Amino acid sequence: MSKYVCILLLFIFIASNPVTVLAGEVKVEVDGKTIKFNNSPLIEEMRILVPMRDFFSAMGAEIFWNSKIKTVCAVTDKIRVNIPVGSYLPTVNDVPVPIDVPAVIVDGRVYIPLRFAAESLGGRVSWDADNGRVIIQTYKRVYESRGEPRNNSEGTYIEKIDINTADAKRLEGIDGVSPEIAEEILAYRNAHGFYSSFEEISSLPSINDALYKKLRESVFIIYKEKGQGCYYGDEFHGSRTSSGEVYDRNLYTAAHRTLPFGTKVKVSFPKTGRSVWVRINDRGPHVSGRIIDISRSAANAIGLTPYGIGQLELEAIIEG
Repeated sequence: MSKYVCILLLFIFIASNPVTVLAGEVKVEVDGKTIKFNNSPLIEEMRILVPMRDFFSAMGAEIFWNSKIKTVCAVTDKIRVNIPVGSYLPTVNDVPVPIDVPAVIVDGRVYIPLRFAAESLGGRVSWDADNGRVIIQTYKRVYESRGEPRNNSEGTYIEKIDINTADAKRLEGIDGVSPEIAEEILAYRNAHGFYSSFEEISSLPSINDALYKKLRESVFIIYKEKGQGCYYGDEFHGSRTSSGEVYDRNLYTAAHRTLPFGTKVKVSFPKTGRSVWVRINDRGPHVSGRIIDISRSAANAIGLTPYGIGQLELEAIIEG
């Protein structure tokens, strides 16, 4: 596939002008493995749609199809996604989430919007324009990765390692990390606790610009935090956030003081045993003692709304 065509497909992936084309040349990769679709993906109004059964299976979800009401249901341990065919309001944990393009039935096959389906299950979606690939990394894969290269039919897929759990031997496997530098990384972690940002890594005396770039390519940070959280009042609906986005109470977003904009965070409410994924697009909370403000829809999803404020647990993956 030419680079021009790949760039065009990238535009298709993110744009919003209506068009319908076949997407047979687009590859979809989950955790380094290319999904073998029995039927080619489609592009409907500039959004990629994929066969629901092949896709959700690759994401590790259990799949149910209700033919009477024409609804796809995908279930993992704590997430339940319902996608009615033709509806612009699928649900995640029974909370409606607006989408641009609904699921469709083509030649007896159900196609679902790829980005919504992936992100609803905690996946992170990116686009490789040079190779015409949609790359999805699941939370489970990142969390369980061991930093070991693995070859597949599409080339070499390098798994990153968690700098907060890696030992000296694993760190020394990164190009440029000597035993002395590995010990320095571990000494900082032992003295200050888990790394919570790449800025902390760059502040180490032995980390020069070249090594810092290599570390950003080779490691990730599992960020965990516990504390009180709340949700936005309805009066903020339509207001501008710190990232420049407009706050929409129907979307799964949140405000955090330090996590980078765009970071996907798993928010759990132990009182109800429910979790939800949110995307950081604002700064806050501006009340002492709170660690996060989540959108109204996210609060509904975990059962926080009746309580107003609750003890929450955050877990995020930060990559360079």
